[in-house]
Amino acid sequence: MSTPLVSIVIPAYNAEAYIERTIRSALEQTYPNIEVVVVNDGSKDRTAAVVESIRDPRILLLSQPNGGVSIARNKGMEASSGAYIALLDADDGLEPEAMALKVGALVQNGCDWVFSDVLACDPELVPFGVMKGADVDIIRTLLLGITTPVPAPCSNVVFTRRCFMDGTRFLPQLSNAADRLFVLTLAKAYRHQYIAKPLVRYRILANSMSRNVALFEADHNRLMQAAADMELLDDPRFARICKANAAWAIGGSWWRDGKAPLKGLPHLLRAVLTDPAILLRRMSRERSGRTSIRPLNG
Repeated sequence: MSTPLVSIVIPAYNAEAYIERTIRSALEQTYPNIEVVVVNDGSKDRTAAVVESIRDPRILLLSQPNGGVSIARNKGMEASSGAYIALLDADDGLEPEAMALKVGALVQNGCDWVFSDVLACDPELVPFGVMKGADVDIIRTLLLGITTPVPAPCSNVVFTRRCFMDGTRFLPQLSNAADRLFVLTLAKAYRHQYIAKPLVRYRILANSMSRNVALFEADHNRLMQAAADMELLDDPRFARICKANAAWAIGGSWWRDGKAPLKGLPHLLRAVLTDPAILLRRMSRERSGRTSIRPLNG
């Protein structure tokens, strides 16, 4: 029996410092039948030249004017040929057995998408912790915004071509929330499988897109509206909690990351007015000391 093709889609913008190592982690998979689709999203550096220097017939390089990461991912998926599609960001990496274990889980469990734990790494891609996934109600957990059930989804998720053929895409209007909406779309329509083993290396950089607070705010608001349009917020009480948590996250980001408490305060007040119980939830969370990254051997 033939081994189904896996397409690993990598959007790349000004990624010359990382892209070779990322591609090699894809090419060095123990799974024998892969293609690597790299979408050069209008890079101004040597990203395309670095990709072209890797002489391997399994690599397909596409180039487009800069349109954003969501458009690049969509283009890569459209150009892919695999029965399974894997996502990988240009500054991350895969453990050698990632595709073998994830495709095996999809086949054995008859589901349509799969994810695993993730290794949190420094700028040199050296692991210092683990970002744990969770086999929970993904939609509720993600919308509540308290924990991350699917860590680093755009380097983690592998899904069947059926999901793509049914119309699952990234929303171009979103930036750093596009991955969460993509996961919501998968979770609403398809069965998943969680692998409790770190199979991805996620590079954490100080200048990551998530540090842009204005973008974070706009994305949060668009994500909540998209969730409402998907009828995921029809329960008034659940919707109230989600909206309060989102407002608190935006306010806290302005206060802490943006160093702009006056911009953050209205959002924090809106959160409390929307759902006063958020104060108790936040105090409980602070006491528990929960973090999304656990020590490697913790």
